[in-house]
Amino acid sequence: MLDAEERSRAALAAREELRRRFVIAHGATRHVLGRRLGTAPGALRFSRGPWGKPEVADAPGLRVSLTHSGDLALLAVTGSGRAVGVDVESLRPDGDGLRLARRFFPAAERDLVTGGDAGRVFTRLWTRKEACVKAAGGRLAQGFAVPVGHGTGREAEERTEPVTVRGPDSGLPGPWTLRDLVLPDPGYCAAVALDGEGPFRTRLRVWRAAAQTDQYAGGIP
Repeated sequence: MLDAEERSRAALAAREELRRRFVIAHGATRHVLGRRLGTAPGALRFSRGPWGKPEVADAPGLRVSLTHSGDLALLAVTGSGRAVGVDVESLRPDGDGLRLARRFFPAAERDLVTGGDAGRVFTRLWTRKEACVKAAGGRLAQGFAVPVGHGTGREAEERTEPVTVRGPDSGLPGPWTLRDLVLPDPGYCAAVALDGEGPFRTRLRVWRAAAQTDQYAGGIP
């Protein structure tokens, strides 16, 4: 059911496991969106922004964002018309988190990472920045300066209440409304952001790839 571009991207995967993950994530995306739109999954057409952000053609008001890390993929879907971005990352080792925070993060967020549980704190901050960048359709480097620490000092914990964040005057100014996602697997952190101000609710559902077929189960977006 994948289109020519998706097949081409899958064929470029360096390893069979990466190809399999790509095919399952994009096939499941087509099932989810096809069900929502009443369209055959293989008939969906996508356009992409300059940095690869997908949009569904001929579906005004429907905005989507797809991300994956390891064996887990997340698809965010909203009919609000607001651009959406979602990111998921497997936990970074503490040493990696410290090095990357020192290189890329604002000073206040570097302090949060060095305060303990560096890998989880770094990963949580990183997913928040990535979610904002993806909502904006920009490049990751543009999001490093977006302050997402929320000023609490407890950044290893999920913050499920929406928070409005703004970037610097240059780059990606925002605003975005941002919240963490609580996932069943504690080995990952995830966040979702919508363009502009205004709260939103999330509903999470789970797909699992079985031996012979993709199964859908009501669950936790």
